[in-house]
Amino acid sequence: MTVKEPMSALVKNPQGAPRKNTIIEARNVDVFYGKFQALKDINITMEENSVTAFIGPSGCGKSTFLRCFNRMNDYIDEFSIKGEVLIDNKKVYWKNVAVEELRKEVGMVFQKPNPFPKSIFDNVAYGLKIQGINDKTFVEERVVKSLKDVALWDEVKDEMKKSALALSGGQQQRLCIARTLAVKPKIILMDEPTSALDPISTAKIEELMFELKKEYTIVIVTHNMQQAGRISDKTAFFYMGDLVEYGDTKQIFTNPKKERTQNYITGRFG
Repeated sequence: MTVKEPMSALVKNPQGAPRKNTIIEARNVDVFYGKFQALKDINITMEENSVTAFIGPSGCGKSTFLRCFNRMNDYIDEFSIKGEVLIDNKKVYWKNVAVEELRKEVGMVFQKPNPFPKSIFDNVAYGLKIQGINDKTFVEERVVKSLKDVALWDEVKDEMKKSALALSGGQQQRLCIARTLAVKPKIILMDEPTSALDPISTAKIEELMFELKKEYTIVIVTHNMQQAGRISDKTAFFYMGDLVEYGDTKQIFTNPKKERTQNYITGRFG
């Protein structure tokens, strides 16, 4: 799935404030693993250049829903989906979608850093090379820019031939984000990207998200509600396969509309 059309200009809502374009949309999405229904009638829209956080107890469907956007669930036995998932108004599960192209547009960062057993340079350049891009100058410029974008360049610029496995956990995770950025996605999915990191590394990743959303749309699954409150523009609360509530993060955490949301936010369950 290649998305080439430029996004339209920002429009204004009736009150005159700028309104961002919708880049991700789910319409009546049901997900099944065999007979088990993991997601039930999910409807949601997410705006470009924003951070959306998915919260909720373990097993509630957050990661399953996240993986719908780049079709990572396709690898799971007995997975099936009903309804529509759209990226830039294009159907992700349309039969003619080129999944490899989709995953260039929708990158993913996993819970644990997963650098390849290669050099720092080769890790970041990997996606470009498998796309057949062999222009040495272009690849080098993209690698440097990606490392600068994740605030890692100054730490590794003199060690580009060093194994990525020798980096600290926090550096490895930033390297994995750089690897994702190198192929210029529009959307970055993050599945608990800081859960295996120390507080200092976590803070660096959170600071990074504020910068990245200027160019990218970010969707993050997190069990850390304080993190969701710090980094996200909007928050979606999932419970037992249902999207219970979705709205501005400040509203979700200070004045939730649903009792189940209130109970989860205040620690009464979860």
